Amino acid sequence: MNVLRELNRFIASKKDLGLLFFRVLIGLAFIWHGVPKLLSGPEGWTALGSMMGALGIHIFPTFLGLVSGLTETFGGLFILLGFLYRPMSALLFANLMIGTAIIYAMGVPILEVTRPLEEGIFFLSILFAGPGRYSLDEKLGVEPSEAGRI
Repeated sequence: MNVLRELNRFIASKKDLGLLFFRVLIGLAFIWHGVPKLLSGPEGWTALGSMMGALGIHIFPTFLGLVSGLTETFGGLFILLGFLYRPMSALLFANLMIGTAIIYAMGVPILEVTRPLEEGIFFLSILFAGPGRYSLDEKLGVEPSEAGRI
């Protein structure tokens, strides 16, 4: 039991490193998903935004598609950098929950809507966890220093 306690203590001491790994990998994944949406141009943005019709929203599909692509691309970049981390986490959470609702409204069973739902849960969780010590927010003083943390 003592070995397990020491292992847990060691891993816990590397929390900021774990947050950095998570931020970089999930940030890259969202840049990877968002860039093609941005590069699809007005036709692609309209197609993406038109999916809001499943929720009864039929106005400004091009704008809504563009906003989704921008959120994924720049949200991923900002998450990776740990810049405006909590606002970006909230925007990505909202984007993914809307995506989940759209897929569900299209008749896909909730148990098959796992990807956006799970990713949304990631972003909700990291909203509370924060970006960690190795982030731009920490360097810019947006996040509390170690001494100020509870």
